Amino acid sequence: MLLRRWVWGSMLGCVSLWGQTIEHYFQVENGLVEYEILGGAQLTKETNLNIQGTSRLRFKKWGDIRQEEDEGIVVTRGAINDVQEVKRLEKHDSDKVIIVDYDNEQLLEHKQSDDKTSFEKETEGLLHRGQDVVAGILCAMWVGLSVKKCIYKGVVLKQESHVLGVSYVKKARKAVFDINETDEQCTMPDYPIQDFGLFKDNIKTKNKMHAENVCKIFKNVVTEVDAKDKSFEPQKVIDSKKRQKFVNKIAEGIFRKQKEVLPELLMAMKKSRECLQLSQDQFERQDCVSKYRATKKELGIQPDDYDVFKEETQKDKLVDRIEDAIIDFQPRMPCIKRAQNFIDISSCMN
Repeated sequence: MLLRRWVWGSMLGCVSLWGQTIEHYFQVENGLVEYEILGGAQLTKETNLNIQGTSRLRFKKWGDIRQEEDEGIVVTRGAINDVQEVKRLEKHDSDKVIIVDYDNEQLLEHKQSDDKTSFEKETEGLLHRGQDVVAGILCAMWVGLSVKKCIYKGVVLKQESHVLGVSYVKKARKAVFDINETDEQCTMPDYPIQDFGLFKDNIKTKNKMHAENVCKIFKNVVTEVDAKDKSFEPQKVIDSKKRQKFVNKIAEGIFRKQKEVLPELLMAMKKSRECLQLSQDQFERQDCVSKYRATKKELGIQPDDYDVFKEETQKDKLVDRIEDAIIDFQPRMPCIKRAQNFIDISSCMN
């Protein structure tokens, strides 16, 4: 009986000398886990999404102090061409959470409102279904509707999701536990701290094109589906209205960026055409297309291969090329202005 109590207590946390269970966020004292992130989807008939990135989890004091760091890119190709870099750094220190706002070079701090352990949060609504080995460590499999997690003492070593046609895999490629994690290894940028008592995910930053929803893919794929069964099998029949809502949600940041930059691209085309027609030498011609190239690069579109215009014929070729693009692009603008979401604007660009 004493043995059973000890085993149960060790699963939840530590048992004090007086028999009282002390619950910790993780059931391992300290560690370092490095992940690889892959994902993607066909967002619309015209546009595909691809996610590539890495993540790192450092923690000590049973997870009371932990730091999560994500880096990667989110790429859309097809009717909508876009490349976004994702960078996230978040630190939990006892009763507070600090999130790095890289755009505004500040730290956003708020109170820790959730006192659940990692095990409780990560297994909520899931069923235990066997074991697996990830990064050389035996972990318990927990399965739900289109979601599968392999968890070791509260630490998720692998998460695999297939939600409404969107796939996401975050898998540990290295996991080391019971090591010394120093304070220097969990340092934050030297930015000023801003206190937000009621912190919200939609805090406005200087960067109007900041894509909150795409960044959240790296933290946790949204699984807003009716969990009537606990099978991991992806849905064979997908509710089209539900999927449209889901796609528009995860691509909201991309939509806002395209809505703002596409009209700028058309204006840059027209200015470049006029400037080139009036240019007198190769240096003026090169300057003419600089903004046009910068705007295309911002959209994730490969810039034109005209770096130096030594001859008049080269200028004429580029003017014709830009003219064709304007003729193709101009009729799309009313549709772009009316677009209310990502699916709308993707259809405009088809």
